[in-house]
Amino acid sequence: MGLVEVRVFVDPENVGKLMNAMADAGVTGFYAVEYRGVAPDRWEGFEIDEDPEQAIKAMNDLSERAVMVVTVIPEDRLDDLKKAVRERLSGDRYTIMVAEVREVEVRG
Repeated sequence: MGLVEVRVFVDPENVGKLMNAMADAGVTGFYAVEYRGVAPDRWEGFEIDEDPEQAIKAMNDLSERAVMVVTVIPEDRLDDLKKAVRERLSGDRYTIMVAEVREVEVRG
């Protein structure tokens, strides 16, 4: 079995729940990035003025704060992580994305 990169997107108020879910699943390392994003249901069919100032204003008006937490785990632990996330974040909004890791090179 190989490695997978797992990205979990959550609302900022649910980061603690996600970190506990990751601990439940035996995840030993991760990184997190806070960002502003636009959900597909808010963006679908929407067209903005291409003026830079108006585009930035639209992005600020439409976007929401969110956190992306990323980890790399053995593929055979993925189901445990997904189960833990479902349990800890039941009723909360989240997105899980998984990608195969073809190579890891660490120096130092």
